[in-house]
Amino acid sequence: MTTEGQSADSAQVVARVSSPSSNTELTLDIVGEAMQTRLVGALVGFEWLQMEAEPTPETERDKTAVLGQITSVEMRNRWHEDQAFKNIVKSIGKLPAITELQDTRTATMKVGGCFVQRVKKDDANDVAAPRVGGQAQPKRYMHGDLGSVPDTGLKVNLVRQKFLDGVLASCKADLFYLGTDYAGNIKFPMWFKHFGSGDHGVGEAYHTGIFGKTGSGKTNLAKMLLAAYGRHRKMGILVIDPQGEFSLEMDGKQDGDQEREQGLDLHKLLNEECNREVKRIRIEQLQLDSWELLEDLLEEFRFVQRVLRVRGSDNAATALRVLMGYLRSQNLEWLTNPACMQGALKELQERAEEVYNTPGARKRFEDDMKRISEEFRRGNEFADVWRLIMSMFEGGNGKRKIGDLVSDLVRGAGSKPIIVLNLAGGRKHARYAEALQKRIISYVANQIVEESAKTLGTGSTANALVVLDEAHRFAPAYVRDTAADGDGMLRDELKRAVRETRKYGVGWMFISQTMMGLDTELLMQLRTMFFGYGLAFGLEFQRLRELAGGDYDAMDLYRSFRDPHSAMDAKLKQFPFMAIGPISPMPFSGQPLFFSAFNSDEFMEKNVWERSKRATG
Repeated sequence: MTTEGQSADSAQVVARVSSPSSNTELTLDIVGEAMQTRLVGALVGFEWLQMEAEPTPETERDKTAVLGQITSVEMRNRWHEDQAFKNIVKSIGKLPAITELQDTRTATMKVGGCFVQRVKKDDANDVAAPRVGGQAQPKRYMHGDLGSVPDTGLKVNLVRQKFLDGVLASCKADLFYLGTDYAGNIKFPMWFKHFGSGDHGVGEAYHTGIFGKTGSGKTNLAKMLLAAYGRHRKMGILVIDPQGEFSLEMDGKQDGDQEREQGLDLHKLLNEECNREVKRIRIEQLQLDSWELLEDLLEEFRFVQRVLRVRGSDNAATALRVLMGYLRSQNLEWLTNPACMQGALKELQERAEEVYNTPGARKRFEDDMKRISEEFRRGNEFADVWRLIMSMFEGGNGKRKIGDLVSDLVRGAGSKPIIVLNLAGGRKHARYAEALQKRIISYVANQIVEESAKTLGTGSTANALVVLDEAHRFAPAYVRDTAADGDGMLRDELKRAVRETRKYGVGWMFISQTMMGLDTELLMQLRTMFFGYGLAFGLEFQRLRELAGGDYDAMDLYRSFRDPHSAMDAKLKQFPFMAIGPISPMPFSGQPLFFSAFNSDEFMEKNVWERSKRATG
């Protein structure tokens, strides 16, 4: 015995179950009334009564709502495939009683969510769809499985918003919306729970990736995800912002304080709607506090080779050891003091025999150290670079230590902060910006590992999300042999952090223009992934197909994505995405999901925010 659709909503019947079908993929014959309906990417569903293998005394069958997306539609007319008929059609255009009338359209439906409503024996004949918003209060659906295959001929309907809301009523408080189903205007149900336990928590952390070419909408999607997670005040969020893009989004302005057009006012949203504290920290506001980090920075900048003009790798290593030996005898926060600079140069001059063995090279080095010492007060390269590096270890002026920021992030009580760490730097950092960013990110990752590990045995988890923009720059798939050692060190530090911190409740989100450019191990650690336009070529597409489980229908649908910037009107831009992972109550079979992202106004309108709750409660 089966039911036939969403009768309470008078939903449009678009197809009937056909053959061959399985419990994960159904073949549908599209009915005549829906021949011209846009169905690829649409949410469709049906209800039927599924019998338990061992039913309880009270229950005879389970009323099962099966939802999914149509990923492909095929039209065939077997008469037109005959060569003789093809020639006739080419001449006269149509064949009476054959052309159009004999067309058959077949769709493929990927089974997504299955939701079960228990039906008692005395209610077994009552198979009407649940009514939502009416007087009748239906029993709630719970997650279930499609353990059999529906009968052929069963009606399949376009899903209506009212029906979908009714089926998902039991998890309504957790639902969040980033966009609509790819083919229509149904709010695509998603959930983004915090990584702790208790209400609205998932109880574990997982890692996320957002991929897409420039202009695919991945940054705006990342902002929406930040807002989704930002609703949970017990969840800390750290955004590592190497280009300053998220920091500018928080301000709503570009350089020069010029107003910029943007989709989502993230700062206002997090502050006013989510009631969250947002801390924006520039690179100048960081106080570095590690001798090891100082040595790493000097090595990354090649300070000894470029500034002190020491030749030879062994000689440079010795000079750096001598320099660090002197600096470690000083106060870390007073390294910019002129006396400290002169003392370092004097120390190198007096120990020149350790740096060079030959008299000529030693004499040249001594003269160089003396000349630099005499000139630095007037301003030279040594003084500029020295102050640039050492000023990052000074305290005062509201500076924050990375260790303290990370501690607030993962071990803070109550409402945790949202921290945007702007590593773009100013003009004075331009020459060494990338090297500086790499060392700071490596140090941040190390601190997150150490601080999150301290939550072990405390009865709570770190419950934090770390977002890294431009991830392919800092964890590349390949590191050239000629590259600085810091490139490999940073990648290894990030890999270690991703492996070790998840069990402590820290999830990482990587934003990247490419999958192939990101380290393979990091890519394999991702549990939820979003793919925007621009990955349908070459090795990128092969990797995408592997991540989607080799689903060719899904890949054909992804390849149909249009470039958002090809829209004839800017207001008509669409930003389609394919998603994989536990982001929705629907994809229990692990199938990719397809949706079109909201614009800013729709995003604000379709979701419930903390301020709205306070106003109505």
